Amino acid sequence: MPAASLHGVVKDFHFPALHNGLDFLLSAVELLARPEGPGSRDLKYAVLHLRTAAEVLFKARLDMHSPELVWWEPSKFEPAKHKAGDFKSCGAETAIERLNELAKDDGAMVLRTTLDPEDSDLVALRELRNRLTHFGWSDTADAVRTRTLPVLVLLLKFLRLDVLPYIEDPGEAWNVEQETDSINQHALDIEDYVAHRKNEISNELSGCEYVTVACRSCGQYAVVLDGGAVDLKCLFCGKNYGSGTEAAWEYTGEDRHMTLKDGGEDFDSCSACGESAVARVKTAGAPNSVSYLCFSCGSDHAGVCDYCQQAGDLAFTVENMGEDMCEDCYAYRLAKF
Repeated sequence: MPAASLHGVVKDFHFPALHNGLDFLLSAVELLARPEGPGSRDLKYAVLHLRTAAEVLFKARLDMHSPELVWWEPSKFEPAKHKAGDFKSCGAETAIERLNELAKDDGAMVLRTTLDPEDSDLVALRELRNRLTHFGWSDTADAVRTRTLPVLVLLLKFLRLDVLPYIEDPGEAWNVEQETDSINQHALDIEDYVAHRKNEISNELSGCEYVTVACRSCGQYAVVLDGGAVDLKCLFCGKNYGSGTEAAWEYTGEDRHMTLKDGGEDFDSCSACGESAVARVKTAGAPNSVSYLCFSCGSDHAGVCDYCQQAGDLAFTVENMGEDMCEDCYAYRLAKF
């Protein structure tokens, strides 16, 4: 094709920071909210684009206030290089830290959205992005949708409260608002789907709150440790954990053989079934405290004895003795007197 004919169809490439972040965000929600359901490539690029959207949008807000703070080293800021994009910029976590510092120390900067660089949802998305970018990963569609939804909600709130009110050009503000509305509609579709899935499994989870732990993939409290199961799995996203000891190690994301080989410790053993599968976890019934649950039989224990390293009922605890001691160890020692 002659070069001249190309000039009639090629359009300019124009993605300033805010528009660039919005475009990545729109791409992510369109991929996640496909009416026929997202495919494998859709899920992969939704994760990559959503993480990129978060980073670019945080930096775009910094750029609106203090462009030099977008630079990795603000002291080296040069307007010409900044305009040309010829510089090393900060990451998402650093951008959040700098936004928080501005809101705290600079009266001209107000931050209405609560942003935490170690927010669990942002961290989970970052880790998933890193796996996909640097090696590879396998997961379910429901897990990806559920993991990405909280970040979508956070970014939409950030746009509404902390970006739109500070866009000086009325025309640009109108365009950003229209794009945000479109993104919000797709996010609502994803929210509806997640709510539907939760409702579908609600009866299976009812009454099991204190033996139900959060899934490592989707983050939902939907893995029920119903003793004796040979195929523990997340009722929400379908991730398989195996059974007993295998499930406990799969849940932590570590390998038993390598952990023990490197001098690490096995799980504490269960006084009810004898399996080394007792882990310290949070449950749906007590998400703010730690429970000692056996992945093999589902037993919920009071704690772990410092003498026999078995989980079970305790006769004495750290509070009243300085160490945790189970009833069997206490009876054994009492019999020696």
